[in-house]
Amino acid sequence: MANTHEVPAMDYAEHNKTYSLFIGLIKWGTVFSVGLTLFIGAATGLIPWLFFLIVTAALTGAVVKFF
Repeated sequence: MANTHEVPAMDYAEHNKTYSLFIGLIKWGTVFSVGLTLFIGAATGLIPWLFFLIVTAALTGAVVKFF
């Protein structure tokens, strides 16, 4: 008995849209997580505030420019 099941065509536009959303969430989620960790460190006095500001600004700038 032959398999006569028709496979629908891929919706590439929707696939690319979903992939772009996924990559954006991962990218900005990582920036937020690192920033939050540094903020908590600065708020508790474990790291200096200036280090928090410089690293967070550099990370955000790198993501915006290169990704």
